[in-house]
Order: sequence, then structure tokens, then C-alpha cells
Amino acid sequence: MTTVSSVKDVRNSKISVQVAVISMLLVPVAGVSCLLFPALAEEALPWYLGVPMVVSAIGSIVAVVRERDAGAGRESLGSAIVLCVLGLVIIVHGANSTVFIGIVWGLLGLQKAARTFDGIFSDIRHKRPFAVALAFCVLQFVLSVLLILNPFANIEHHLIVLGIELILYPFKLHRKHGKLKIEAEA
Repeated sequence: MTTVSSVKDVRNSKISVQVAVISMLLVPVAGVSCLLFPALAEEALPWYLGVPMVVSAIGSIVAVVRERDAGAGRESLGSAIVLCVLGLVIIVHGANSTVFIGIVWGLLGLQKAARTFDGIFSDIRHKRPFAVALAFCVLQFVLSVLLILNPFANIEHHLIVLGIELILYPFKLHRKHGKLKIEAEA
């Protein structure tokens, strides 16, 4: 996955990285709309979530291929391909895919939380601060589990939880050189 720490990082990146990051940063907009306009979100979510997923994934794939470094793309290329396929499936399912979207984002959130837990365990082992990253990770983990558990029960509740998860998803919170950093991942 492509990770940036600032607007300057985005500006200094290749166009494919810029497309990937900017497209993924549209996902929190979809999350806000789930919170503010759940009725509209239920109908439009496949488009304003699926399209940025596909565009971001294609940008990430192009960025990895342009690097021509197999080691650099080992994890990110596979993730980008899966994100692209999921985005296409969401678009094809259309307005009836809200439950599917929630389950998929729940699984993506669990996978991201697993990677974050690995980093936290490393911080614990090396006696580095980890409390804020752990709190963020636990929040994302709980939201992901809530999206997967009984997604058919109450669609409005489901959209609220999904909205919060979509707002948090593109961001990664960690420590770098002793300072707390928030980064965007695409």
C-alpha cells in the first residue's frame, strides 16, 4: 500500500501515487454521508465508495509496476488487486449491496487492525509508547466486528457503524522517531 504523511509527500509523488491517495481519501467522504444522510447513502454508496476503491487500486497497481521492484510491491500489489475486485463487485451489486459493503469493510478493517496490532506488539517489545495507537486500533477492531456481526438487523445502525469505519479506514496512526504520526494509506 502507498503511504503518505503530508500534502508535500503527495505533491512530490508520481501521478499514479497521487491518484491512489486522493481517491482513497474520498472514502471518508462516503463515511460522512453514511452518518449524515443514511437514506441517500444506502442508494448511492456503491458509486461513491466503489469507484474510489477501483481508481485508488489501479493507481497503486501502476505505482508498484512503475517501481519495478518486486520486494516493494509484494504486499501492496496483492492488496491493490483485491481492493480493485471488491470495488468492482460493489459497483456491480448496485444499490442492493449495503450489507455486502458492510461485511467487506468489516473484513478489510480486521485485516488492517491485524497489521496494526503487529506494529503495536513490536512497540511493546522495544519499550516504545503504544497507548494511542492501541486505542485507535481497538476502535477500528470493534467497529469491524460490529459490521460483520448481524449485518441484517438494522440497516440504519449498520450505516452509522460503516460510516465511522469508512472515515477511519484510510488512516494509520503510529509513532515515528518518538512522535505520533498520522498517515494516509492507499
